Amino acid sequence: MLQLRQSQSLQQRLTPQQVQYLKLLQLPILSLEQRIKSEIEENPMLEEAMEEEEREERAAEASVTEAVEMPADEPVLEPAAELTSSSDEALLERAQRDLQRTRERDERAAQDERVDSSNDYSFEDFMNDDTEGYKTPTAHAVDEDREDMPHAAIESFTESLYNQIAMLNLPDRYRALAEEIVGSLDEDGYLRVPIEQVARDAGVFYGDEYTIAEAEAVLRKIQKLDPPGIAARDLRECLSVQLEVMPNHNPTREVARRIIRDRFDDFVNKRFTALSRHLGMDLGELKSAIELIQHLNPKPGAPAGDMAEGTKYITADFYIEKSPDGKDFIITLNERGVPPLRVNAAYKDLIRKQAPEHGKSLTPEAKDFIKKKFEAAKFFIMAIYQRRETMMRVMQSIVTHQRAFFEKGEKFLKPLIYKTIAEDIGMDISTICRVVNGKYCQTDFGVFELKYFFSEAIPTHAGEGGENSDGEAVANKVVKSRIKDIIDAESGTEPLSDEKIVQLLNAEGFDVARRTVAKYREQMNIPVARLRKKLV
Repeated sequence: MLQLRQSQSLQQRLTPQQVQYLKLLQLPILSLEQRIKSEIEENPMLEEAMEEEEREERAAEASVTEAVEMPADEPVLEPAAELTSSSDEALLERAQRDLQRTRERDERAAQDERVDSSNDYSFEDFMNDDTEGYKTPTAHAVDEDREDMPHAAIESFTESLYNQIAMLNLPDRYRALAEEIVGSLDEDGYLRVPIEQVARDAGVFYGDEYTIAEAEAVLRKIQKLDPPGIAARDLRECLSVQLEVMPNHNPTREVARRIIRDRFDDFVNKRFTALSRHLGMDLGELKSAIELIQHLNPKPGAPAGDMAEGTKYITADFYIEKSPDGKDFIITLNERGVPPLRVNAAYKDLIRKQAPEHGKSLTPEAKDFIKKKFEAAKFFIMAIYQRRETMMRVMQSIVTHQRAFFEKGEKFLKPLIYKTIAEDIGMDISTICRVVNGKYCQTDFGVFELKYFFSEAIPTHAGEGGENSDGEAVANKVVKSRIKDIIDAESGTEPLSDEKIVQLLNAEGFDVARRTVAKYREQMNIPVARLRKKLV
């Protein structure tokens, strides 16, 4: 039997204004500048303060002195200039055109995108983020965030190879085979697919037949493109090709080629004594050849550093410097490219002048359009103000907790977690994540990402004197830095094992295990002791 029941439930939902504020909060300074420009283009009610001042100057020159008073609750700090009757007509026409453009854009959006209930944002979607950084709840939201991030247009690695192939003046049938080889490369630039299969696939796709000898000949030409060693089938072939294209005047080139060709396993495993004995050469000559090989590129297809997505230029979001008296720190939020915003008062004045006594009137649709745009402009300005206040509060709390770092440097970094900052300023952890993620600050010791100031605690004990003999917990970044210093100072002929590094750290008061040292060493891309052995 069907029954109708009524129940009450309490749910937390984010308003569109809160969603907009959270999205602005996670943007770094360069992305924020682009977002503001985009908002100004889309909303005619929003304008830069400089434009308003220029309009006031032009109006003053035209002897227009009447001012429009704005309500106190609107985020407009100065009155706008009065408009003449001719400008009223222009504004009326502009409002009608803006309304028509908005209508057309909404119609296109409705056709391209199906709106359903899954687009609603819940309170949990934004508050249940992990502490490592901001994660949007849907793929659609991720795409929106990526659109806010400016990226440089660069030529991809594959496109570069295709352009070089076009300059080889190969016959068309061989060019098709070369393009098939390039298309079969992995992310490191190696050809992991058997050359027989590449030739067979190219023949099926391009309607031709290729012999193994033809495929090998084309492959050798590709391997000498820039970067040399590309399309190699293993590390030995990759290094051999790079040595082959080197100038002949390098005296150690032939020795290095003998090492790769005849004693590659001994080289990989750092068996220098066996290399010297089998090749019949002294350690000095062997050292020069090994150094030459070590400067080769083992992954020609992998971009160097951050070039995978183009060169990234970091712009600091905060500037932190000591006060003139040296007792405190001055925190400055970088807003050089953020223009001061205000609501366009001319539109509100236009609505006021469309009263019946003036003999003019706007259509209900035009009035509703202007009203919505006016509210959107106010909320956007408020969100910018809230973002500024939140970021300053978070940065001030970080400086307070990491004061020793900003005074003395990296070795004095203390353990810190997001929860500590959240409790200090009375905000949620997810808000701290949004502020910290992708933001940088410039200090006396360099530029650091805000995430750098958060790390786990490593317990210490009273060791043999030194900075950590007081038994206080230290940040794991301090331990990592100490491990790197120990490895940098070790003997090249007798590198330290992880167990020996643990003994040295324990003597200094750090309570770490061998597996912890191994984990930190791998995170810093430092090889094991056997592979750190050098010829002196």
